[in-house]
Formats: sequence, structure tokens, C-alpha cells
Amino acid sequence: MLKIRLRRAGTRNRPYYRIVVSGSRRTPGSEIVEELGFYDAVANPPAVKFDREKARAWIAKGAQPSATIRSLLSRGEAAS
Repeated sequence: MLKIRLRRAGTRNRPYYRIVVSGSRRTPGSEIVEELGFYDAVANPPAVKFDREKARAWIAKGAQPSATIRSLLSRGEAAS
């Protein structure tokens, strides 16, 4: 099963996250299937940019979004 999740990047005390599609049984640091965008929670206001259409296509194919990704999709903050 595939999951749409956040993958941490950046430096210590200055993280940002990539929104990726990866296998659910693999660790978050493993190989990814596709990168959809990014999320910078440290910025004020938080910077979010990812392709909503690709995310919805992956969900239609059976990928499960994480709780954070689900909330980002429902809030409508993502830009294509």
C-alpha cells in the first residue's frame, strides 16, 4: 500500500518537509515513488505548495494520505 506523507529535510532547528508518495511498510527515509511538493511549517505564515491534482490522482489509485496531508488537502492551502 502507498501512503502520501511528509518527509523531513532541512537542518537542525530549521526543518522543512517534502510531500511524497512512498510505500507504507518502508521507513520514511526510504525510496519515494513521487514528490508532490513541500511544506515549511517554520515560516510565518506556513508555506505550503503541492500539486493537489496529483495528490487526488494518487488517492484515487489507492494511496492513503497521512493525517497532516489530509488536513492540508481539506484546508485548501495547497497551490498547484
